Amino acid sequence: MNFEKPILVLSACLDLQPVRYNGQLVKDEFVLKLRDFCQVITVCPEVSIGLGVPREKIIVYVEDGIYKVSQPATGRDLTNELNDFAEKFIENLKEVDGFLLKSKSPSCGVSNTLVYKDSQGLFFHSKGKGLFAMKVLKTFPLVPVEDEGRLKNPSIKDHFLTRLFSLAHWRVFSKQVNSIKDLYEFHRRYKYLLMVHSQQMLRKMGKLLANYSKEQDLQKIVNEYGEMFKLALCKKPTVGSHINVMMHIFGHFSDFINQSEKRHFLNVLQKLREGKIPITVPREILRSWAYRFDDKYVLSQVYLNPYPQELE
Repeated sequence: MNFEKPILVLSACLDLQPVRYNGQLVKDEFVLKLRDFCQVITVCPEVSIGLGVPREKIIVYVEDGIYKVSQPATGRDLTNELNDFAEKFIENLKEVDGFLLKSKSPSCGVSNTLVYKDSQGLFFHSKGKGLFAMKVLKTFPLVPVEDEGRLKNPSIKDHFLTRLFSLAHWRVFSKQVNSIKDLYEFHRRYKYLLMVHSQQMLRKMGKLLANYSKEQDLQKIVNEYGEMFKLALCKKPTVGSHINVMMHIFGHFSDFINQSEKRHFLNVLQKLREGKIPITVPREILRSWAYRFDDKYVLSQVYLNPYPQELE
């Protein structure tokens, strides 16, 4: 299956660039594999504002409810410089499908960044986010933004990859829509994927297409559909919603498989429900049945192949 290459903003240190405060390289095997499937734009806010390598560490602290960044060893406050860089970087991003940033970083951290009560970093406040990551999350609420630490969780990783490659597909496809039939076909292929994220949004998107008339501006419908599509994918699927969709797909094959196969698949779903296996296991079984029985409708469903299998 062919996938559009997502435009991914990646922390430069995760791209094996020697930009860390201590000069050391960060090697994450999954990130290195992922970048080969993406159009990568690298960023290191700290080096970009002129901090050297190696450098004295910087910290995030809170003052009067406002998040700021300082360099305790030098006494420098870097808040304005980092904010200015973030705004200019984001402003120059023409298109983007996702962000994968460095965990715990005072600039890029999406999670587990240490936040202090003072500019010297003497009193711990909480764990939070880096300043650059905060700007990104505020500016791109419908785009997947994660750090490599959170992707160790299989369900977070699956959701991130699904959104990343789906948004890349939409970005390319939306420029090629010539008729409402094109949108209907896209919607048909994403039926089960949208169902697992939000059945309510799936119905709203279906109504949008069904109510279209030739008097309406097609581009307006494309834009509305795109916003709904991104919004639907923001919602993280539950294990229950995955099992519901898998049972729908299972129904396509129930007349063609034997009782032992049925029992085995239902046992696999139970293990999924109990958190003993990842989503990829039952999905692979359904995929193999779709190939075995040459079910073209099921094979066309993005839900069974939301991103390259090499990344599973």
